[in-house]
Amino acid sequence: MPVNIEIKREAQRRGITRLCHFTPSRNLVHIASGTSGILATRKLQKDERTVFTATDLSRLDRHEGHISCSIEYHNAWYFDKARLADVLFRDWVVLLIHPKYLWLDGTKFCPRNASAAFGREIKEGAEAFMALFADSVQGASGYTFHRTSSHLLCCPTDEQAEVLIPDRVPLNDILGIVASSEEQVKNELSRFRHLGIPEDRFKFIIAPTMFKKRALSTCIRSGRRPTEKLWSPGGSNDT
Repeated sequence: MPVNIEIKREAQRRGITRLCHFTPSRNLVHIASGTSGILATRKLQKDERTVFTATDLSRLDRHEGHISCSIEYHNAWYFDKARLADVLFRDWVVLLIHPKYLWLDGTKFCPRNASAAFGREIKEGAEAFMALFADSVQGASGYTFHRTSSHLLCCPTDEQAEVLIPDRVPLNDILGIVASSEEQVKNELSRFRHLGIPEDRFKFIIAPTMFKKRALSTCIRSGRRPTEKLWSPGGSNDT
C-alpha cells in the first residue's frame, strides 16, 4: 500500500504514537469475538448492524466507508455526548490503533469535527494532515481554537479534529484498550470469559483522566500527558 513519506516524517517528529477510536463495551465484545477487527459502517453486515445503535450507524460526515478516529487522544467532547445519549450502556472504551494509518493511502483528515458542513472540510494528503496542527482552527459554534507553545506537540489544535481510516482496522493493529478503572477492566474480561474470548487478546490500560473531557483538555493544552497504567492481574503499572 502506498505510503505518504511527508506525513510519516511529520507524525514521527511530533511523537504521535497512536490513533484512538471510542466505542461502547458491547461493541468491544463483538469486535473481540470476530476476526474482522474494526469495520466502517458500510462494511457491517446485516447481522452485525443489530449490535450497533442508530447513533453508532449515523454518519453526518457522509463517509460511511471510513472509521472515525482521532490522534493520540479521543474526542472527549463528542465521547461525552455519545455516552450520555446511550441510556442503556454506560460502559465505554477507547481503542488504541497503530499510527501507520496516518500515512497510508486513503486516509482522510478534518481539522475539526468531521460532521461539520456534512463533511465538506474532509480532505486527503500531507497538506490536510498539517492543517490539523495549524496555529488557529475554527471549530464548533464559530469558536476559534488557538494553539499555544504549551500545547502537546502530538495533538491537533482542535481536540475534535478527526482522522478517517478507510474500510477496516485488523485486530492486530489494535494496540490496546483504555478503560476508566480497574473495575471496568475486570468487567470487560468477565464478558470475554463468558464468550470464550482469550483474556490476553488485548492489552488493557487504565486512564481515568481520558474519561473526563475537561481534565483531558487541560492536560493537552498544558503539555501534560494524562497518567496511564497498564493493567495486569497482579496490579496495574505506569506506562
